[in-house]
Amino acid sequence: MRPLLILLLALCACPARAAPCGEAASHGLRVAAIDERLEIVLEDGRRLRLAGVEPPRGSPNDPLRPVGVRDQLRAWLMAPDNRVDLEALAAVPDRWNRLPARLFAPGGDGKPRSIAEAIVEAGLARVEIDALMRPCLRPLLALEAKARQEKLGLWSDPAFALASANDRTALAARAGEVALVQGRVSGVGVAAARTYVNFGPVRTLDFAATVARNNLAAFDKSGSPLSSLTGKLVRVRGLLETRFGPQIELADPEALEIVTGAN
Repeated sequence: MRPLLILLLALCACPARAAPCGEAASHGLRVAAIDERLEIVLEDGRRLRLAGVEPPRGSPNDPLRPVGVRDQLRAWLMAPDNRVDLEALAAVPDRWNRLPARLFAPGGDGKPRSIAEAIVEAGLARVEIDALMRPCLRPLLALEAKARQEKLGLWSDPAFALASANDRTALAARAGEVALVQGRVSGVGVAAARTYVNFGPVRTLDFAATVARNNLAAFDKSGSPLSSLTGKLVRVRGLLETRFGPQIELADPEALEIVTGAN
């Protein structure tokens, strides 16, 4: 794998991107270890989950992608003179003893750079929809869209290409994976337990995004209620299931994007 992240940080004066998501509260910390899921262990023993970034996944074209991304991150964050700044997003660790966090490290101009944004912008990982990161997700998604347009990193790999909502064969091949699916909404149906955003006329054959009843209010408050989506070009992300026809269940409004322009 080309050391894309290191190259970008070396050749450009990467701007600081901390605002408007929050500021680091702990500064000058040393990284002791980084694994292939990009979980980071500090020298003080704390294990961190890099919020907003999906752990790298290999593919037939690049089975060692997780190792390559890990090594690039190690070269950046574990350089002898480097320190990281931390914004913890929860007061206590999760059940795997990981503290969800945003991290910052010196960029090409020496100013703090969001590590998650640097990774996504370089095409080394996809955005992971995370409620704790909600104020920061829009900037991350914009950086991901730019990397996708430029076919950087994983976006040059067909295994990570956008799946068409109308391509039943491609959807079946990605069953059980986190996928990005794009298509035009044919209609919205409401059942007792959930709402269906349909991308074709046959629910058991055509793709649908589903939203459980207890999550509907969040979509209404987002400014794009599900009832307004008919006819619009939409991109959704999440675990693709095929047991009752190809579908992705959405729990967070940020997992649904209305596509405008060439993003």
